[in-house]
Amino acid sequence: MSMNFKKTAIAAGMFTALAATSMSAHAVRETEAGEANLVPFVLWSSSVFDNNPTIFGINTVIKLTVPMSVGNDVIPNFYTAIHTSPTNGTINKPGKQKPADPDLVPSNTVHWYFMDQTSVHRLNGTIDVTPEDVAVLDWGAFVRKNGKQGEFDGFPGYMVLVTEAGAGGDDADFSFFAEAWMFAGVRAGANPDTGGVIGIVDAKIPVMPMSDGADNGSKKPTVENSVIEAGVSQSVIASPLVAGIRTNWSDGNGSDVTVVDLTLGNRNVPIGNANLINALQVPTLLVVWNDRNAGGKWSGLGVDIYNDKEEKCSDSIDLPYQLNLVWAQTDVTAGKNAQIPFAWPVPKFIYGKNPYTGKPFGLDKIFCVPPYQATPVTDPDGAIALEQLLQGGFMKLYLPELIDTGIGAPESAAVAWSVPLQYFVTLETDPATGDWVPTDISLIPFETALGHDRGLFSQAP
Repeated sequence: MSMNFKKTAIAAGMFTALAATSMSAHAVRETEAGEANLVPFVLWSSSVFDNNPTIFGINTVIKLTVPMSVGNDVIPNFYTAIHTSPTNGTINKPGKQKPADPDLVPSNTVHWYFMDQTSVHRLNGTIDVTPEDVAVLDWGAFVRKNGKQGEFDGFPGYMVLVTEAGAGGDDADFSFFAEAWMFAGVRAGANPDTGGVIGIVDAKIPVMPMSDGADNGSKKPTVENSVIEAGVSQSVIASPLVAGIRTNWSDGNGSDVTVVDLTLGNRNVPIGNANLINALQVPTLLVVWNDRNAGGKWSGLGVDIYNDKEEKCSDSIDLPYQLNLVWAQTDVTAGKNAQIPFAWPVPKFIYGKNPYTGKPFGLDKIFCVPPYQATPVTDPDGAIALEQLLQGGFMKLYLPELIDTGIGAPESAAVAWSVPLQYFVTLETDPATGDWVPTDISLIPFETALGHDRGLFSQAP
């Protein structure tokens, strides 16, 4: 941003100091311009399940869009692009869309940092951009072309993207948008070291815009400066305090809890004395990105799992890292903790281990299924059996505060979503026989379901 626009940034910063104190819990925001952007899950894998390359792989593609200028809009002006918007004019008197941001002419650079699950820097690079530009980062192509397959095949992590000025620890000099997709499909070519992945199924990765101000030696992200690049040896510290799920209330009591719901795919339960196995009961991938390593404070967390009859069972979950991946299996014996007779394989980005730390990449766990309160042994029409084989539901997380200094402004944030396979069957009465029969079916194949942010609840006495 040029010097003649600095007054706008100063005014925005002053307003933010006031507005942030009254910010409540909020929904995830993905569509705003950011001076930096968080991609909370990035992965390339030459095969989905096996250590040896197969014809089925996984890849992540990130697309950047760099606007010529950013005008008047509350979120970027006061929160996610404080130092760079509006590009022209002032908040009280908007300027014209042109000319382009002088700091983008003739060109500039986006810096990206790839971190592992424990927030340690592993790779970094740059992308040249210009006004009204679209740039693509193909993660699999980068790994392969730079000979990094041995280290980063099946290695999950996350990425922070910042401007050239931000990478140097100064105020960001422009803002941009980012989107990301993770997709599984057939590898384009027999050699896993060449060719990409032709996607068959994909899931949108939520990307969080953030502000990026000048670093001042503090290692704590704030609303005005949500990314710390200086003095961290490229292990960039970032927190989507505005765009993500707020995980503290900053009232000084330190006992508040953020409640988040994660959608689960369809799961089965026993029918009478038999376990009817539903091959479409595919495990749900749960992703929880936290802005810090929680360790034991987010391990063994109690969760409640609800079905579509408002019935629940209780279980636990471990979310100790910044990037937490959970392969949520279903125990078809409804709480007896036996192995599933028909089990889907576990992806190698779950069962594999970080070669630097020896820690497992993810958690593979069988979770309970809420049993119906009344399960008839006989069901001549098959309707009740079908209904139970199609049981949907969600997992309710309770995330305790990890920081609370009583400043009355956001101090921590997370991003959470799931990737379930969902299908819905409509049962209606046959007018001729009176039997319940399936009349319609809808299938939603492995799409992202954003976590539902219920907000913070006080646990103080």
